[in-house]
Amino acid sequence: MNLLSTTHLFFLLAIYSPQSLLPCVQCSKLCPHKCICYEHADLVDCRDRGFEHVPRGLPHGTWLLELGRNNLSVIGTQAFKGLWSLRVLVLTNSQIEEIQPQVRTKWWKNYLCI
Repeated sequence: MNLLSTTHLFFLLAIYSPQSLLPCVQCSKLCPHKCICYEHADLVDCRDRGFEHVPRGLPHGTWLLELGRNNLSVIGTQAFKGLWSLRVLVLTNSQIEEIQPQVRTKWWKNYLCI
């Protein structure tokens, strides 16, 4: 089974909701330093930013989180705390050595892209 790459997913979303994919300039939500938050679509792009840990302060409504091409060696149990809407988590090429069991239980069967 081939999964859509993040680039393709962003492209498809751009076709169907172009206004929602404009980066947030004056957001009411906080966005982690170095990340790009797309406020109206609740997408957060933190790829290729050199993160060693999942950034804190992610908007609670985030449903797609792109963390690919970082240096995330361990994904801890509290990494995605409070992200109740998160449905797509992309961790490709992030040098992951360990995903703690509680995280695997929650995401493994759903929408985890490693």
